[in-house]
Amino acid sequence: MSLLGLVGILDPLRSTSKVVLGATQLGVALGSRARPGSLANPFLLVAVGAALSLQAAGVCLPALQTLLGTEPLPLVDLAIACTLSGLGHVVMRLQARLWPERPPRAVPSMSC
Repeated sequence: MSLLGLVGILDPLRSTSKVVLGATQLGVALGSRARPGSLANPFLLVAVGAALSLQAAGVCLPALQTLLGTEPLPLVDLAIACTLSGLGHVVMRLQARLWPERPPRAVPSMSC
């Protein structure tokens, strides 16, 4: 197999990895909120929605595919990418439950 043949095989992996890595980071952003499920910071939800839309555009729109070196993902690959991306959110919520954040201890003052 030539090197050019290997590059052709890696194209779908490149597109999938870009979607998974980007969406996982957004899942971590949502999962690390102090009050998950609240609308305390609605602009975070807007920002995450906009970023997901731009990531989808990078894989779906032909002009951006050429610019970013991606290709459209088959439905199965897209489903796998969405499933893996949700792990970032799940891990952050699990971490918050298993190791809740504790307030810092007061440092004893040294009085003379």
